[in-house]
Amino acid sequence: MPLRHGFKAEVNRLSVQMRRELGLHPASPLVPTRLAEYLMIPVKAFSSAIAEEPRIGRLLTTEREAVSALTVHAGPRRQIWVNDSHDMGRQNSSASHEIAHALLMHPPGPALDLRGCRHWDGEIEEEADWLAGNLLITNEAAWSIARSELSPEAAMLRYGVSRQMLTWRMNKSGARARRARSAS
Repeated sequence: MPLRHGFKAEVNRLSVQMRRELGLHPASPLVPTRLAEYLMIPVKAFSSAIAEEPRIGRLLTTEREAVSALTVHAGPRRQIWVNDSHDMGRQNSSASHEIAHALLMHPPGPALDLRGCRHWDGEIEEEADWLAGNLLITNEAAWSIARSELSPEAAMLRYGVSRQMLTWRMNKSGARARRARSAS
């Protein structure tokens, strides 16, 4: 599903703006929970709810791939819940995705459709994916990684992302191609 013209540039500008509001450089790492706190969106771990709802334990063990994160709406307030059985890179990605929904002002929707299947709006999910990636690694950050020739492992550690996210952002930002052109 194609994103509307200019959307990708807009989300990078928004990601840079969020960093500036937090007093960070456009290429600096961003901790999603810090941004959520700034936006007054509580972030909670699934494991913290086991005492109240023991069935959540399955999401941390036998069904850990079923849900990475979700947003719970209570009127105008949001709460983000993250599956803390996942590695930190994935948790950061998941939290950033949920924060992206808030920043993009996506309206809340039902979790399940009338058949009991997961409700999925491909357009808003793709928008949230793009913004989440940019929140974690702005174009400026990707270009900085490429210029400095930081190893993937060092970049993953510095930005708190998975290899998959790092690769995706390095490719989508054009940082790798830009670096290759400047090296020739």
